[in-house]
Amino acid sequence: MTVAVLKAEKGVSIVPPIPAALRAEMAPYLKTRAQRFLGWHPVARRILVSAPDANATQLFVIDQPMGAARQLTFGPEPVKEAEFEPETGRQILLLRDVVGVRGSQVFRIYTKAIKPVPVLLSDGRRPYSFPRWAPNGQQVAYLSRSPGADGLGLGILNPLAPQTARRLAPLNNGNWTIEHWASNSAMLLLREVVSDNESYLYLADAGIGKLSVITPRGSPKAAHGLARFAPDLSAVFFTSDVDGEFQQFSRLDLRTGLSEVLLPELKWNVEALAISPSGKQAALIINESGFGQLRLLGLETAKAKLSVPAKLPRGRVQNLHWRPDGTELGFSVSASDSAGDVFSMDTFNGQITRWTRRVSNSHSLPSIGVVRSFDGEKVPLVYWLPNARRFPEPARRPVLLMLPSSPGSQMRPGHLGPHGYLLEKLGMAIVCPNLRGVRGYGNRHRSLDDGRLRSNTLRDLNAVLNWIRQQPQLDGERVALWGEGYGGSLALLAMSSFNSFIRCGVVIGPVANWGEHVRGAPSWEKTHLRAEFGDERDGKIREFLDRVSPLDSAGNNLDAIPASSPILLLGQCGQLREVLNAKKKTAWILPGADLTETAKRERWFLAAALFLKKNLY
Repeated sequence: MTVAVLKAEKGVSIVPPIPAALRAEMAPYLKTRAQRFLGWHPVARRILVSAPDANATQLFVIDQPMGAARQLTFGPEPVKEAEFEPETGRQILLLRDVVGVRGSQVFRIYTKAIKPVPVLLSDGRRPYSFPRWAPNGQQVAYLSRSPGADGLGLGILNPLAPQTARRLAPLNNGNWTIEHWASNSAMLLLREVVSDNESYLYLADAGIGKLSVITPRGSPKAAHGLARFAPDLSAVFFTSDVDGEFQQFSRLDLRTGLSEVLLPELKWNVEALAISPSGKQAALIINESGFGQLRLLGLETAKAKLSVPAKLPRGRVQNLHWRPDGTELGFSVSASDSAGDVFSMDTFNGQITRWTRRVSNSHSLPSIGVVRSFDGEKVPLVYWLPNARRFPEPARRPVLLMLPSSPGSQMRPGHLGPHGYLLEKLGMAIVCPNLRGVRGYGNRHRSLDDGRLRSNTLRDLNAVLNWIRQQPQLDGERVALWGEGYGGSLALLAMSSFNSFIRCGVVIGPVANWGEHVRGAPSWEKTHLRAEFGDERDGKIREFLDRVSPLDSAGNNLDAIPASSPILLLGQCGQLREVLNAKKKTAWILPGADLTETAKRERWFLAAALFLKKNLY
């Protein structure tokens, strides 16, 4: 087969107009961005979900399985979090961005209104996060970040009288989360995240704000994950790697202060947990080779044992929520035939009920594999192959190699969203490598890219490219890279290092220079970034970070990208555009436009599809 390579002038040019036929063909796939299950109504059998509309992610309520979704929020501002008021469900608390205001703000809406009007609860002057109803419905806890010395703080307010808002406690620099309210509305569980391998749990008095650490500080450091009170307040259930490589499910007795690992034999991360209203069961999501597996655990027996619920679509279970009366467990599933659709399980007979169906067509099932890198380390893969019957010729298919958006992001099986168009309509294979340093495979694997070890990720990628060339179904001469954020930076370096193996690349919002990125980060992010990349204040570390950045100080790292290997630049690309143009590299760009969240992402995917069709076919 003769491949038509894009014949573009050297330098940066504007993306050509998108053909109407491509827009029409891609339209069904652009509507497949996943929804999220946010919880149950406290009284009725009713659920709350978020999903994209034509503008941004909005809230919807669904009254019965497979029933119509009634939209509750509108406009260009995306909703990030939401939950029903826990007593009556008449109000919904939500966190959303606001045009012209830096950071998210807290609102409430009245659910019975035909088109609810959001009522602002926060002050509109600083960013807010983690708004949480107290179980009695009379208080809302939140985090807010003030400029200057005040920094991050825990606050509380009456949602019917937001002028009562007050700061309960200052929180030292770092990342904090509100994990859970106690059932008596008198205490909160907080988590302080210092870095990926160091975090702590605290009890916070909801009256006076006093903080008490409940997980040991000092050496050895440990990461403590999700945490939930037992309904009777006798214990805290949480995940921790204090005794091993993985996030293990543990119980801390609040009377004795003693903790125990409940599933010591489990060798995968517990990534989500929800305790039943009776306190007799825990629902867990276990990350097994990237698949998010739902498991149930009885908490009344001396030796806890996992049980497997009825068969679900194979992919990732997410967003666990028990119905308040304990009769059902709800969750989302991302799989080949489920774009975050909501399911529930009857806790009496195990029957599974499907509540939503966002997509009518499924795509191919994923496969998993392993590649050995230069030093023998495993590089796990998740990949999708086109249907050979639908795409018999040529037998070897072009490949989209997708890179992680952050150093620890695990590439996992699930619904491909708009990328499903490339698989199902263009017959493009999609390969997602888990390069060293990603979560999900134990702490040792997670640390393999820290500091000066980061350059080895490119050597992992080289092993993946060699694996592609050895597969009878894949065309190693037609490989494109796709990277966003960290992955965009890695894609640029890979196109320079392996120029003869890469046909083209889609690069979205890359970091140009890692040393400058760490140096310019907010103080509360620096600790985490320095643990990941190294301390840029050290001259040798700064020099190393410069060498592994797309825009190094010498200006050499992009020189080896051939002009015949085009780049599509999307999002915030800073001076990369000017540098590529000066170096006579071939690149497409999209002019800036004042678009909503949904429209912006759709525009990116349309440009990427046109770009990949022109360069791989």
